[in-house]
Amino acid sequence: MKIIIIGLGLIGGSIAKTLSSSQDFEIFAFDSDQNSIKNALDNQSIQGSLHSIDDLRNAEYEDSVVIIATPPSATDDILKSLDFLFNSSVTITDTTSAKSSLNKTLQEFNFPKNFIFSHPVAGSHLSGIKNSVANLFNKKSTILSYHNSVASKHVERVTNLWNTLGSNITVLDAELHDQIFAYSSHLPHVAAYALLNTLKGLDQDDLSDFSGGGLGEFLRLVSSSPEMWTDIFSMNKKNIALAIDDLIKSLSILKDKIGNDPESLQTFLGELKDFKESNY
Repeated sequence: MKIIIIGLGLIGGSIAKTLSSSQDFEIFAFDSDQNSIKNALDNQSIQGSLHSIDDLRNAEYEDSVVIIATPPSATDDILKSLDFLFNSSVTITDTTSAKSSLNKTLQEFNFPKNFIFSHPVAGSHLSGIKNSVANLFNKKSTILSYHNSVASKHVERVTNLWNTLGSNITVLDAELHDQIFAYSSHLPHVAAYALLNTLKGLDQDDLSDFSGGGLGEFLRLVSSSPEMWTDIFSMNKKNIALAIDDLIKSLSILKDKIGNDPESLQTFLGELKDFKESNY
């Protein structure tokens, strides 16, 4: 089967490297950065490249799987540019962590029967094909979402794709997906940015000599791509705003307990410790 990857960053590059070990796939790619294409050709993770997205009009790409693995803001534009493939024999999927805005685009096209949302819950604070690795998705979760009009053969193709990549698959409604990830993924990044902004305002510029490894590990999230996280925050802003409100409430509760009631504070912290050990 032909696989066409649009965007050879960390995710797209890792998909290519993983699938290239199988003889079941012919892997082609398109990326505006020719250095990324050269890198993938040199390490033999792709067999060839497209000159433009319009190349997908060629008959040789019928029945292929197209994976849009670009930054979130670009994904919407690319999806619209692929409208000539909607309801065709080609299967289309994406890799972004926010789906609501893309779902609105699909609605404009009456929900094409060959598009399935994919969100591999894997990655790194690093980016680019130079940081891509084979087996990035092994034993990691991938969330699929799709409209009830999507043809079963396209669901099967995308399911088989992520199974081959080693993922554990869960199917979620697109709106529910964004609500969940506002808390499980996006809010931790918000908290890391907010904490670093607080530390930045202190007179002491470098607290690294006065902290354990936990601070650095938590602030590692801030090393992620600012462009990507601007996109994600903007694309899921409604759900993230609600999550921030809930975090502010929790901080207020914790502040009150720290200031007023040590016994209640210890009970509260103990309950959270037990919850963490049971659930995370």
